[in-house]
Amino acid sequence: MGPTALTFYRAARRLRTLGVPMLPGMVAAVGDRLLHSHVDIDARLHASVGLGYGGVGVVVAPGVEVGEGSFLSQNVSVEPQLGVPGVPRIGRNVYVGVGAQIIGPVTVGDGAVIGAGALVTSDVPPLAVVAGMPARVVKMKQTMSHGH
Repeated sequence: MGPTALTFYRAARRLRTLGVPMLPGMVAAVGDRLLHSHVDIDARLHASVGLGYGGVGVVVAPGVEVGEGSFLSQNVSVEPQLGVPGVPRIGRNVYVGVGAQIIGPVTVGDGAVIGAGALVTSDVPPLAVVAGMPARVVKMKQTMSHGH
């Protein structure tokens, strides 16, 4: 498939760690334009995080944390709410469906599933399956499964 949003995100973070001036921002900007996405260099994504279709349309704001084994489908937004301090935190092994939005200082618990097109504006408990606008719990998973 070629370079993904994660490729550009990781390259930009590595260049910044190495103290290279200006280049990290340029690398990140190229990725944003190619993939119509923005995974901010100041977001913290675990090395095992996956992005659907290479991250097309994915927006992850600065300061957002995405835990180990989590997956963000295409066209997902994880951003602060305008005028409200704090950003979302996504736990481990969370699956976020296509077009979902996670907005504001919310926590998504480990093993949760966010349905396609859901609008998450409040905390999601671990192992919850949520859907709708606004998102609400539709089911609780019994245990953490491997995979999605």
